[in-house]
Amino acid sequence: MKRKRKKIMKKRTRNRLILLIGVILVLLLAFFMIRGIVTGISSLFTSDIQSVEGYEELQSGGLTDEEISEIVSLPNYHSERAARYAAWDVKDAKERVMQVNCDMDLEPYSNTIIQKDDTDVTMLINKFYALPEGYVPADLVPLDKYACVQGEDFSCQDVEQIELRKEVYDAYIEFCDAASKENINIRAIAGYRSYDYQAGLWNYNASVYGEAYADEYYARPGQSEHNSGLCVDITFNGYNYNEIENYDGYEWILNNAHKYGFILRYPKDKVDVTRYGYESWHFRYVGKEAAKVIYDNDWTLEEYHGSK
Repeated sequence: MKRKRKKIMKKRTRNRLILLIGVILVLLLAFFMIRGIVTGISSLFTSDIQSVEGYEELQSGGLTDEEISEIVSLPNYHSERAARYAAWDVKDAKERVMQVNCDMDLEPYSNTIIQKDDTDVTMLINKFYALPEGYVPADLVPLDKYACVQGEDFSCQDVEQIELRKEVYDAYIEFCDAASKENINIRAIAGYRSYDYQAGLWNYNASVYGEAYADEYYARPGQSEHNSGLCVDITFNGYNYNEIENYDGYEWILNNAHKYGFILRYPKDKVDVTRYGYESWHFRYVGKEAAKVIYDNDWTLEEYHGSK
């Protein structure tokens, strides 16, 4: 009886040992299979990343594959700017790409691109994008309403006639009609300026205050939005144009301009993006659709283009 029991115990022990060995083998097999799958996926992932346009430039800038993956997966990534993305030392991938797309990594006037298609009312005109020399919009119309009248409005300048492009003119009239119902009487103090006028303006300020001052507050000829006929400088209710943000009514202007296709072009908190000083009076027409996107995201026109 005792021998039989011992036999049974040995058999059970042996079976348990065999079972344990079997479990261990299965676990080891599973481990190596999973590791192989992971390695394969990782290999495929690495291979995919390395095949992306701009990979070499990004890697040569010291970025890891993980950082590169974040950058190239963004919808506004442009492979031709890969070297610039790599050189721009900003940790967050979205910020890095957006800032480079806004040319924040470049020195002003270091790389000027000529805008040849003026049918896009959102076109950039700044320290990196210029209109052709001698450019004159084909559809300028004189502003016969809501324009500054000398002797009646404090901020009026001595100009023969304020002009805007036709689409801008129509939107501006609609904007001013709405404002007048709120007892906000908007007046344009400047619109289209010729290439030669802007050259004289910049040269004068550069000679009196220095080039750095002129470049901060006045565009160089061909790189002024006024040359496009797409912007308008305003005052309202007879106030000095450079003090309008201090008066009731300005908040309404800021919160409603986009409904008519206008944006505040040079906000106080975006000087590092626009590269121009704050101008509370300068409004740019970009069309209602783009203006809403810019307003909703608290963007500048540079950031609007940089998001694409």
